[in-house]
Amino acid sequence: MQIVEETKEITSFEDLRKLRLADEGYIVITDTTRPALVHKLNARCINTDSFNLKVTINQGKQGRYYWVDSVATAARKYGAKRCKTCKPEVHLVLSDTFDS
Repeated sequence: MQIVEETKEITSFEDLRKLRLADEGYIVITDTTRPALVHKLNARCINTDSFNLKVTINQGKQGRYYWVDSVATAARKYGAKRCKTCKPEVHLVLSDTFDS
């Protein structure tokens, strides 16, 4: 069984804005000084000033922002831990949900 994971680096404020308007998925913030964290897409802890500093001004040298399709993808791809402030959910779908 192959696991399908979707992820995309967010390289501009406009990309961040469009993703937040779509309101699907999660944001992973990587950092050179601490572990990666996964956040709810529209959480208050996703700060536009911090985004501009990390992505625009510092050009990703001290970390990056990524959109991911799930908390599981964030953990597998980036080793991200759940943010203790916004507490992104882990959605579990039981296998019998798909039984006819």
